[in-house]
Amino acid sequence: MWSPLYVTLFQSTIVNAISNILAQIIDQWKSEEPFRLNFTALVQFVTYCIIIVPINFYWQRWMEAHYPGFPTSLRRWFSRSSSPRAAPGGRAVDNHPVLIPIEELAVKEKSIASVQSSSHASRLPSASDRNNNPNGTKNFVIKFLLDQTVGSVMNIWLFIVLINLLKGSSWAFTATRVREDMPGIMIARLKYRPVVASLMYTVIPVDRRVVFGSACGVIWSVYLSLHSLSR
Repeated sequence: MWSPLYVTLFQSTIVNAISNILAQIIDQWKSEEPFRLNFTALVQFVTYCIIIVPINFYWQRWMEAHYPGFPTSLRRWFSRSSSPRAAPGGRAVDNHPVLIPIEELAVKEKSIASVQSSSHASRLPSASDRNNNPNGTKNFVIKFLLDQTVGSVMNIWLFIVLINLLKGSSWAFTATRVREDMPGIMIARLKYRPVVASLMYTVIPVDRRVVFGSACGVIWSVYLSLHSLSR
């Protein structure tokens, strides 16, 4: 059975490859020539994703291990949604909610056990730990702020650096791109990322957050491209 990291890497790579192909289609939309896939650009972007996904995977795990849980009001909502309901014959039937608590799926996977036994600091909290955590709202706010600051700067910086280096650019040129491009990309990210982060740290399991972020990135990229074409 594949580990959560390999599943996340595979799913995110597929999602980001689709994102790049969609971006190329939109970029060539007004061209009179037939669509021609830029395979080099696709490979460069996929390579970037393969490098960045494990970094974000363990970043999300680190945050959840150190700041577990989510707001108490949402925990009560989940408790009501997942409470058993009685069947006509009196037998309790699990009323499976659409949204599942953080890490409910991940804690069942074998790889979590090895992580827990190897390092207490990196141990992911169990479901009972999260449900009994009185600091759920505080930890949610901390994770949210870390995502908007440290996470944003890290991901934007790595994106600009890796993409330019994969294109064969020099370090000097890459440094110039970082100085010129980071402010604009940071502002653009802040226009949609808070909504994504709010969902990530309340209803998305930790080992699915990178894939969820990639999927939202596709939607965001397509929206921005279509918006710019309509102007």
